[in-house]
Amino acid sequence: MKVIHRRILLLITAAASVLLLSGCWDQRTLDELGFPFLLGYDYAREEEKEYPDDKYLISVGAPVLYEEAESKYHVERTPGKVPAQTRSRRDAHFGEQYILGQEQVAIFGNEIAERENLNVLMDSLSRNDKIKDSLYMAVAEGRAVDLISTRVKHYPNTGIYIRMLLKNIRKSNFLPVCTLFTFRRDVFSNNTAPMLPCIVQKGEDIVLAGSCFVSDGRKTENIGWMESQTAVFLRGIKAKGEISYDVIEDEKVIDRQTFSGGNRRKVKIKREGDKYIVNIQIILSGVIVEKTKTQPLRELPETLKLTQKSLEDLIKKRSQELVKKVQEEYGFDALNIAKEIKAHSREKFEKEDIDSIIRDAEINVDVKVNIENTGGWV
Repeated sequence: MKVIHRRILLLITAAASVLLLSGCWDQRTLDELGFPFLLGYDYAREEEKEYPDDKYLISVGAPVLYEEAESKYHVERTPGKVPAQTRSRRDAHFGEQYILGQEQVAIFGNEIAERENLNVLMDSLSRNDKIKDSLYMAVAEGRAVDLISTRVKHYPNTGIYIRMLLKNIRKSNFLPVCTLFTFRRDVFSNNTAPMLPCIVQKGEDIVLAGSCFVSDGRKTENIGWMESQTAVFLRGIKAKGEISYDVIEDEKVIDRQTFSGGNRRKVKIKREGDKYIVNIQIILSGVIVEKTKTQPLRELPETLKLTQKSLEDLIKKRSQELVKKVQEEYGFDALNIAKEIKAHSREKFEKEDIDSIIRDAEINVDVKVNIENTGGWV
């Protein structure tokens, strides 16, 4: 009996140790504790070239770790024929150790993102095993070097600010985040157009201003905040955020409310002959955090139904408009449904096949809103 008791006691002790050592609430990853390097891609202007045939300007925003230094942040600009060539040139006049593993954000200037194939442009990154798959990717409204050179208030290192901006945006806004892993997965595995956030400088601040798709390696037009939110819903990118909207009854606005919650989606594929029928259901679950009328919703069950229906109708209308734009203007899979199409057909499809199916498919959108809590007196 003593042996059994000892074994039970040992088992309980081991289980308690596992629970206590499994993690802590204030943990931080090594990436967060490190010093992030920003990487910017642009075309080199004439005055920036070292040799006549230089084409690219690769800029690196790096921390300065010396206490005596006047600035804690330095931007190194290096031209080259190809991006990888700039590394050796940079080492010739950049005294600090350049650690590839500390590259945490890659920003592409708008012009180079529109004209160059990003898959080819990033070839040197994709081939280097020191570059992390968690590398964030974004597009600048202007030149990447100008954005990287911006000094953000209250931040000694612009790299920390941009990294945290991209890392946390999905926790408070329905906006996309793209990493090197998700970019390559969408392009090479799913035959889907990746969705990159767009960053813009406004005064002394750097802010997210929407997003863009990348098809055949090149970015399309920038889409604004509202269309980006709608694309996040349709693509099934899980995020959290807030939406303010009008509650409509008999074509009249009876209240103004703010919904706060998260999203997910369901996709069902059917095939009738050569035609695909795609049914996308967007599901929003959350709470009402603000309303203009003071009477509690729990006392107005009919108004609560109108609250859900008004938001459903709004998101459905926006979704249908974006689906029409994708089919008639874009002509490629901006909805991230190629994976479901492949799984349904069990056929081998190339990107051209997926794009053709997207253009000709019947795509239906349904929206379901679950109001989990009306917020006390709300």
